[in-house]
Amino acid sequence: MKAPALALVLLAICLSTGFGQSPDEPNRGPVQAEFLKHINVRHFAPGETVLAQVTLDWSGPDCVLHRGAILEARVEAAELHKLRASSRLALAFTRAQCNGTEMTPFNLVLAAVADAPLDWKTVPDSQVRMPMSFSNPHPAGMSAGIGGAGAGDLYDMHLELMGVIHRFPMNAGVRPGDVIGIKGVKLEIGTGPDRSSVLSAKDRDVTLGAFTQMLLVPASVAFQPTKVNLAPKRPAPVADPGARPSSPAAPVNTLEVCAPPGCAVDLPVTANELQGHNSASIAIGPLGYARRSRRILQTLNDEEALAWLGPDQLLFAFNPHPLIHRAGVRAGTARIVRAVLLDARTRAMVRAVDWEIANDHRFLWQLDGTRILAHIGNELRVYGPGLDVQHTIPLAGPLAFVRIAPNGELLAVATLRERHSPELHARMRLELGSEPEEDVDVAILDQSFKVMASAATVSGLMPPTLLNEGQVKLLARPKLGYRLAMSTWQNSSTTLARFDSICTPQLSSVAPDLIFLLSCNAQKGDAEYRMLRPDGKLLLRGASAPGQIGQEAVGNGRAFAIKLVNASTPLTPGADFTALDLDSEEVRVYRAEDGKRLLSVRVSDPATSYGSYALSPDGSQLAVLSASEIRLFAVPADPGSDHR
Repeated sequence: MKAPALALVLLAICLSTGFGQSPDEPNRGPVQAEFLKHINVRHFAPGETVLAQVTLDWSGPDCVLHRGAILEARVEAAELHKLRASSRLALAFTRAQCNGTEMTPFNLVLAAVADAPLDWKTVPDSQVRMPMSFSNPHPAGMSAGIGGAGAGDLYDMHLELMGVIHRFPMNAGVRPGDVIGIKGVKLEIGTGPDRSSVLSAKDRDVTLGAFTQMLLVPASVAFQPTKVNLAPKRPAPVADPGARPSSPAAPVNTLEVCAPPGCAVDLPVTANELQGHNSASIAIGPLGYARRSRRILQTLNDEEALAWLGPDQLLFAFNPHPLIHRAGVRAGTARIVRAVLLDARTRAMVRAVDWEIANDHRFLWQLDGTRILAHIGNELRVYGPGLDVQHTIPLAGPLAFVRIAPNGELLAVATLRERHSPELHARMRLELGSEPEEDVDVAILDQSFKVMASAATVSGLMPPTLLNEGQVKLLARPKLGYRLAMSTWQNSSTTLARFDSICTPQLSSVAPDLIFLLSCNAQKGDAEYRMLRPDGKLLLRGASAPGQIGQEAVGNGRAFAIKLVNASTPLTPGADFTALDLDSEEVRVYRAEDGKRLLSVRVSDPATSYGSYALSPDGSQLAVLSASEIRLFAVPADPGSDHR
């Protein structure tokens, strides 16, 4: 049975309107959407429902669908492959999240499907950029860290949030009924019960992977007669504004060469380097801390954290895992964290408080040498020496992320805004096995914690990486290539570095004003870490040994430290492990001026948390959590030998 010819004509018109459309323009062509999980005809029976998610804003006469809105399809037929009989899955999209959080009746016709690519970063125009603008936060002239303006100069400053968005692979060859990249599957439009569209497979059961892309057309227009025809036009390619002009030669990898004295190669730590370090310890068992050795993890967590509130005040925050009595805490509390302020000289406890934490994410950030930022309840709190509250920042919703410039003069704070009704949210969480995508409100704060700019986006975007001079962006390039670009607060852009990585790189900023880059060797897949200056020049380059995980860096005015956790046996990324699978933790301290290694320490029984170490504000002490104690190491100002 063939679909009505008049439907195909109008559908071709609808498809053509989507070609060449920029990601920021509202979609007036077909609805673009994706399945949220793997689809197998064996898992469904007639009358059951399937959820999908809109990937591009769409506007129609009776419905407005924002990116992330949910569509519901009813299964009209689910037939398995038997002998010579084809497998069939008939779907009728009957409800949608139009104009709000609730699902309402809205009929759509499935018109085309495409397989999700293995790597979205290789898809043209898959990277979305959301710009934010704000004024100079220092009316009398920008500070030396954020810029070089003179007294009274004002600048409009710009920030971009970036991420990968999913799009149907639009091109001039797409036609109604097309199935792109899914071998053996056919699509018939409107031929099933209740004018549902039918997916069929001749030699196997119908299966579709998670994030399979779809084009849908409102049923109110899909089957109406029309004599108008419009040939689709091929869009002009969208170029990366920072890309080099095309040339036969591939871009040079600028992070391959590390030449002393401007750059240090981080060699493995020797036994001699670990000898003779002065250290003291603080027992933390009496504080209520107990190491949870058998808890199953897939990554390091945020159950413990160390931070400094001055040269002699060390804060240890940890989850004592008490039984939470709900009658005595605010709604939404996920855990109780005990914060204990210690005197690093006398090893005595100065003060202890219990914090109610709303989730299991990171809750503590070093703001500068004497202040920390803590996420407690529904607000952010700034604590100073003595663990005194200096400022509070109310949050309009659950915290999504916090990013801080190394000098503490600029903060990006994002909160989640519920996109779905409670019933729909619970259903999606149950079906997906994780939290669904939400809307996000982002605020840019100055050093006085005043809001300078705000914008709305979605939870899939990457948090920004802030330096004192501007924002560092990670841009994907073809063939596992990446480009680091700097956009300064004076609105100039430059390429900092080009490199290759077989895994998605991780980027963070480190005091005093450095970039920590974690990537994977494109040939062998081994983890590599690099520390870069703000101009992109390489300061330190190192490679992780097999079995090392949890690589991260912290810094202060004169030094920075890198942590590497050694597993007893190599761990596959994403594989389960416990604290018993971790053998030791190495922390290496370097001079920020030239990357010279000042200190290397190794502790046994490492914590399973990211924040298990902290460098004092003056760089003279290193605190590391080990088993049931905090070990304090003296950092030499000028070592007798160069361990690079």
